[in-house]
Amino acid sequence: MFSNLQNAIAFFDGLKPYLKSRIMGQDHVIDAISEKLRYWFLSINAPDRPTVFFFLGSTGTGKTEVVRELVKYLFNDPEKLLRIDMSEFGNTAGSDVGRKLLGSSPGEPGRLYEFLEKCHEGAILYDEFEKANPEIAKYMLQQIDAGRVTLWNNKTYDISRFLLFFTSNIGAEIFQGNKHLSMERKVSAAIQRLNDQFGMPEFVARFGKFNYGIFAFNSLTPEILRKITRKFIDDKLKFFQTVREQAKGGFFSPPNLIVTQYSDDVVEYALQQTNTTKNGAREIRDIVDRMLNAVYNQALTENSLGEDITGRIEINDKGFMVVRR
Repeated sequence: MFSNLQNAIAFFDGLKPYLKSRIMGQDHVIDAISEKLRYWFLSINAPDRPTVFFFLGSTGTGKTEVVRELVKYLFNDPEKLLRIDMSEFGNTAGSDVGRKLLGSSPGEPGRLYEFLEKCHEGAILYDEFEKANPEIAKYMLQQIDAGRVTLWNNKTYDISRFLLFFTSNIGAEIFQGNKHLSMERKVSAAIQRLNDQFGMPEFVARFGKFNYGIFAFNSLTPEILRKITRKFIDDKLKFFQTVREQAKGGFFSPPNLIVTQYSDDVVEYALQQTNTTKNGAREIRDIVDRMLNAVYNQALTENSLGEDITGRIEINDKGFMVVRR
């Protein structure tokens, strides 16, 4: 992929600033996982095992988003990420967990089959792991220890160069409150809950120490939430500037909306729509998307000629966002 070592290192060194530009309020996690990823990138970690990460923290703090963004940067291919929502295994009987994960027949190939057939490198994300049947832990232990997995077709797949990510919201209230506790003690309390739930302390132990295999995401402060809200607004407005070019199918060719600026009131207005800041960025993303879609629709209704629309976004006297041209 790279013509020389210098180019390879320069590419990897761009990962940390890239992630920090996309994920707000978690610089400490990005610094730590970048160190571990460097050894994977240089192929100097354990050669027969996948590189594993366990992310702890409240919902909406960026755990899943970090995985998506680093896969996007490292592989430049979203197909190199398999995300498995572990709630899919929540109501699965213990005897059926392996069948659902590994498959049992061509008609029931399991969650890993298609991905491992087409990808020889990449990342697997086991999202919200605490929602799965406790039996799942022994299958994860096999993947981590052996660096390979055998599926229903009796074919063994080498996953030693894969990145395995596990996320969990377990103990969310511990991370959101208890300001007198250190992060290390909060992580210990959350890990104890995982051990109690899955009954396999050796599984969690495979991830290593806090800040090297197990990483804790900060709860988001009001200031960080404002920065995240502004990022979501900027991203959506950037999309509106090229919506005509990006439109696929549909009933007509939509005009672009080119917003030159918006006030701080727009950011505050978006934040005021949240029910609670405990849901983090996830709820804010949905709110911004819904609000700006309404702004686009209003601008389109007022200008039905199909021409590109330019202007700025303001809050009117009724508290609604409008486009002023």
